[in-house]
Amino acid sequence: MKRTFVIASHSTLAAGMTAALKFFAGDDANIIELNAYLDNKPIGETIQEIFAERSEDEEVVVLTDLLAGSVNQNFFNYKNRPHTHIFTGMNMALGLSLLLEPTNDYLDVDRIRSIV
Repeated sequence: MKRTFVIASHSTLAAGMTAALKFFAGDDANIIELNAYLDNKPIGETIQEIFAERSEDEEVVVLTDLLAGSVNQNFFNYKNRPHTHIFTGMNMALGLSLLLEPTNDYLDVDRIRSIV
């Protein structure tokens, strides 16, 4: 099973979080970094491309910066996509805990609650 992480934020917080996560988890960690609003491309288009490139059975774990912020809101269009988990208020402990979870099975609600 494949699990992809999307680290998304306003400005460059996602870049810093991704670098820190890869420092601990290794450079081969499957992370997509989205630093929003640094170019003129609408964030919704970028998010649409991210999900279009994933198969339906691929698990996607999204970590965003601000609850109800525009980055987080744009991901909510995908909240009903199978095997998709959206977290807000990202931090190192949460990111590492999720990133280091075994990928032999999908994350379930009980495991997510335990991690959080």
